[in-house]
Order: sequence, then structure tokens, then C-alpha cells
Amino acid sequence: MSQSQTPTISQFPLWESNDNQGATPVERYETMVSPADMKRRSLFGIPLKSFLTGETVSDETLQDYINQSISEVEHSLDIYITPCEFQEKHDYNREFFTWSYAYIKLYHPNVVTVKQVAISFSNSFPDPITQQPQPALIFPNEYVHILPQEGALQLVPAVGTTIGGFVASVFFGVQFNALWFSQIMNYPGSLRITYTAGFQPGKIPALIVSIVETIAAIKFLSTLGPVLFPHNSVSIGIDGASQSTSTMGPLFMRQRVEELKQQLEQQMATAKGYYQRSFLIDYI
Repeated sequence: MSQSQTPTISQFPLWESNDNQGATPVERYETMVSPADMKRRSLFGIPLKSFLTGETVSDETLQDYINQSISEVEHSLDIYITPCEFQEKHDYNREFFTWSYAYIKLYHPNVVTVKQVAISFSNSFPDPITQQPQPALIFPNEYVHILPQEGALQLVPAVGTTIGGFVASVFFGVQFNALWFSQIMNYPGSLRITYTAGFQPGKIPALIVSIVETIAAIKFLSTLGPVLFPHNSVSIGIDGASQSTSTMGPLFMRQRVEELKQQLEQQMATAKGYYQRSFLIDYI
């Protein structure tokens, strides 16, 4: 039984080996966008001050929009900005083991590591430290073949282990070994998989960071734009002298929001093409 986890997998570029053979490294990653980043990029040149009250937009306000945007990206793409650990139950099916090397489609893509693949006949997950209740069998992580982007894995026997011996060993010494010999084909929820999905710290692709920033800017400008630019023109008159100033007012904000929406549409199309996959699984 192996208590370690599979090696951490680079998400972009997928399976990166960090061997650039002396080439100049490309900055593909960014830290998550901050209020200061938005002020110098997507909100550059926009006076973040209320025309009516004179209050300045705080960093806390911008951070609220960033947090909302992170959640929206995670829901839209089914990916997680920071790594999240999941524990899932999957049905055991003998055909999985004999014909497709236990091909299992996990509930979340973008897999970083797999901590444990086990078989258990308890409704609870084994404690990762004490291993109580003890699972019937923990597969060696050397057997775990991950398709990280698709969110799938297979169990491939190590060299020198036959398929027949591998399958038979699954229930070796288990009080429920009748499952194998009585021709029972499946057992609901007996496969327990613990894994992590998301991005490694400091390795968030620049595209994902840019999407979060674009959404945050759209939310901010759509909500507070009229407060920042409530009028198209301002006139001041003093004892026969007058001065008039005309600006685009709310129209400027609407135009900026439309430009950001077009940018977001292109960004999301690119991200969905890379991170989202469809599966058709059937048996003959």
C-alpha cells in the first residue's frame, strides 16, 4: 500500500518538464490580480472618485469585485484558481478493470495530484493519516495514470503484474470476496478517490488572471460608472462670466464596458477551448 501521492502535474503547458534547454523563459504565469493591478491596467485613467460625495473607491471595494469574478470564472469553466482537495465515490464495475483499465471520469478536471485510490465497503472515507476505517485495498500510486486536463484516470498494473492477477488481487483477503466468485459485476460507491484539482501556487496562467480582471472591471464600471460620471456637462456662472465643460459622461463608461465585454468573449472562447472537454463513453 502506498501512502504517497502522485507527482504534481504542471497544468500549462501540460506535462511541462521545466527543461527549456537554455531558452529565454516565457512569462506564462501571473499572481492573481489585485486592486493595484486594476488601477494601472483595466481602470487606468478613470477617476475613482464619486462626483456626488467626493469619496474615493477603496481597495476593499475593488477586491470584492475581484472575489466575485474569481467565483464566476470557477463556475463558468469548472476550474479552481487555488488547489482544492476532493473525495469522491465511484462504482466498482468489473468491466472497467478487465476492458478499460478502470477508466474513471472524475467530477472535476485540471487534476494536480492524486493522493489515494482505494476500495472500501464503508460509507466513510479512510482518514488519510490514521487510515481508520482501513480500506480493503489501496492501489499503489505507481498504478495511477492521470489524464489531468480531462479529469480522468486509469489504473495500469506495474511491470510484471498480469491483468488477471491484478483484478483478482483487488478482492484478495476481503470478506466480500464473493463479489468476484459469485459473478457479481459491480458494487456501488466502493471506489474511493482523493485528489487535488486547481493550479499550483504561483502558476496561474496569464489568460485566467486576465479573464478575472476583465470580469471585475465590467462589474465595477457597470455598477459605479454612473456615480463616477453622472453628467455630460457642467456650467459655472459668476457675475456675468460663465464656464462650461462637456464630457462623454455615462456614455464613456458604456463604451468602455462594451469594449471589455468583447474582450471577455474572446478570452472565454479561448479558455473554454482549452479547459473544457466532452466525453462519450459506451460499451459494446
